[in-house]
Amino acid sequence: MTAVHYSGRLRPVRSSDIGVIDCSGARVCAHVRGPATVLVVEGEIDICNSDRLVAAIRRLNRPGIPFVLDLRAVDFMSVSGFRELLAFADECDRTHAAWHVVPGDALRPLLRIFADHRLPVVGTGGPAAGSG
Repeated sequence: MTAVHYSGRLRPVRSSDIGVIDCSGARVCAHVRGPATVLVVEGEIDICNSDRLVAAIRRLNRPGIPFVLDLRAVDFMSVSGFRELLAFADECDRTHAAWHVVPGDALRPLLRIFADHRLPVVGTGGPAAGSG
């Protein structure tokens, strides 16, 4: 087992993990969980890194494999970051991707404000999958 440094703490990366990508203030870590991939996002999502973050999600996502985008460990999400997430959701709709979003405290206010978001939201709060 190797270790990846995350802002002052070490976190194990298991052999079933696909990878970790740093996105200038946010990180995406991919874990294989049964028949799906769980993409855990940590940190802040804003205008400076939202496009890089979505590119990382595309890179870690395996075509034809269902995935869960776990945003419970996101500390902040700007409207521009939310807009980028909505554009990604439209892309997933066009390609008929099987996916779900697990929101966190940073995303919930935006989901309430933009109630017609059409994101495939599931689950409730709690620690992010794969956090250690």
